[in-house]
Amino acid sequence: MASEPDAAPDRPQHVKCVKGRWYWDPPDRLRRSHGLKTKPLGADQAAAWSLARTLNRDHLALGPGAPAIGSVSWLLEAFLASDRFAELAASTQRDYRWIAQRVLPPLPVASQELGRYPATSIRPRHADAIHALLRAEHGASAAHYACRVARRIWHWGARREMVDAAMNPWAGMELRGIAPREQRWTPAQVEIFRTKAREEGSASVALAVSIAYWFGHRQADVLGLTWSALDAGEVRTRKTQRVAPVDVAAYPELEIEIAAERARQKFGGVASTHVVVCEATQRPWERHGFGHEFRRLARLAGLPDDLQFRDLRATALTELSDAGADLIALSTHSTHQTPAMARRYVRRTAAQFSQAAGLRVAKRGKESELCGLGLDR
Repeated sequence: MASEPDAAPDRPQHVKCVKGRWYWDPPDRLRRSHGLKTKPLGADQAAAWSLARTLNRDHLALGPGAPAIGSVSWLLEAFLASDRFAELAASTQRDYRWIAQRVLPPLPVASQELGRYPATSIRPRHADAIHALLRAEHGASAAHYACRVARRIWHWGARREMVDAAMNPWAGMELRGIAPREQRWTPAQVEIFRTKAREEGSASVALAVSIAYWFGHRQADVLGLTWSALDAGEVRTRKTQRVAPVDVAAYPELEIEIAAERARQKFGGVASTHVVVCEATQRPWERHGFGHEFRRLARLAGLPDDLQFRDLRATALTELSDAGADLIALSTHSTHQTPAMARRYVRRTAAQFSQAAGLRVAKRGKESELCGLGLDR
């Protein structure tokens, strides 16, 4: 008597035949840990067994903490392991990893966590509810950023047919706008901070503030600035990996400070490749330690808590704009990739209004003069 087809030696694991139809029956451990269920495979044995082998390959290698295939966490983790993620700047990677692993997965959707929910089942109503939860817990800026990250990951997944290309639940959310930052440092505040930092034995933090104020560079680029980069007149940004020109001699006050630090390191026996060196360790500052020391000094100097180190970048660009620098010069000075990105950092000032008005008045005066001479057209 011929053996039953489901008794064949090449029969895949975890398949069963019920009344002429095949089913994939996952083991209990995957049912418990990943919420898997029995899947119908159809009546065609060859096609059913082929699909069963694929399911076994994808699911049986999952560890206890691995996300279920097709879940939101699975999609998020796939993006974090992708070449696209590897191309992002280190700071952006940290933000994306925090959102994809710590912020989004534990959020409640219906009766379970978002991370365990099938990625293809997320709908716009879910995205709206998630944004509301994030806004209440983390604030408007973090909620907007998390939803933008999710939108980008869903778009990436759609290109790879991991989710439905026609349904990106994070697109078109009509989020209320976030008020742009308006804070900027005054020259007096910069001087007050530097004086207090030196009094407290943190001249390196005072130097970092000076570099950020004059160059308009990001904190990571200030802390990562090397002597070789200054001597070559070129810096490579941490965020975009773009090379941009830099000229210390363009700012005489900063040139004096940097020369003094170079001499201090040379004659003090400090063997550092970096310009900004922590006094306690004689090594480059680590970003968290620098952030804590900066805030401590800012409070001692009586500066408001909403005035941050990053606002020095906007301050530099605003002062450049007030001085008449165009957008090309602004973006070159600040290492932005495009003039439009540099423009976002420029705070609106009365000096810009007056400068534009002066150009307009001068042009109208010239036109009136030409008209009086009969040379208008």
